[in-house]
Amino acid sequence: MPFHHDNVKLEESDIEYALQSLGFTKNDSKVLLALAKYKILSPADIAKFSDVDRARVYDSLNRLIEKGFIQKEPVKRGANYQIIPLPKIFKSLREDYKRLIEETLTIEKAIADLEIDKEETEPRVWAINSREKIRKKVRELISTAENRIYFIITPDLLIKELGGYEWILKELWNKKFASDVEVVIALKYFDELKEEVKKLLKISVRIHSIEGDSVIPFGLLIADYGFLLTTLDQVKEAPEYTSGLWLENGKKNQLIGYEHLFRHFISSETKEIKLTPAKTPYQT
Repeated sequence: MPFHHDNVKLEESDIEYALQSLGFTKNDSKVLLALAKYKILSPADIAKFSDVDRARVYDSLNRLIEKGFIQKEPVKRGANYQIIPLPKIFKSLREDYKRLIEETLTIEKAIADLEIDKEETEPRVWAINSREKIRKKVRELISTAENRIYFIITPDLLIKELGGYEWILKELWNKKFASDVEVVIALKYFDELKEEVKKLLKISVRIHSIEGDSVIPFGLLIADYGFLLTTLDQVKEAPEYTSGLWLENGKKNQLIGYEHLFRHFISSETKEIKLTPAKTPYQT
């Protein structure tokens, strides 16, 4: 179920997150929301209600004025700021994205016309190593997926000492929010992930908690007809997965075994996490 259905209620933090995925900076999204709630505000009140430092409020106001999303009172001193009607803002955003989509189609065709040999590219399996290359490939596979993402997330992609969990969960959130791609993930759950997991569940990402204390021997990311398989290299203070294989331009029959491996792992090693409905005062 897509995220933007009418029956899904968003918290303010979710809306900020969504605006950032549409190209707003974190501060710009906070300032815009403050003006959306209170309509007309002074810079001091914007800073107060948005929790953005006043010096940075002016930077955000200038950017939003340049985009045509807010207006400044025509006075020399003590000017207040006002948001334009929300339908106009989002109509403008949709038109911008429509133009970008049309440009991508034009550029794609232009590049395709430059090809000398247009024979179908053969599938290839490549060896991959190093933490940086693996993380770059993870981002690439997630960003280019159009239909499905199945992901057994290894602990090294989540722990603070190796970069933290924010980047990978935000990559998945942005992808699912912007498309109808199916996303199913498995990870070792810990309390710090609670809020990020809730955000993902709200946009219909299926999340499975890996049970038990044993170390995960491998990671697996299937994105459409490509995959990245990483293997455990060493266990020190924390396990690391710095080598593996990835499939380029794969075909359906090449993914069958890896799909089976993913489904077997999900069914035998994990427990699905679900949102718990909030109780009303009348429920026991």
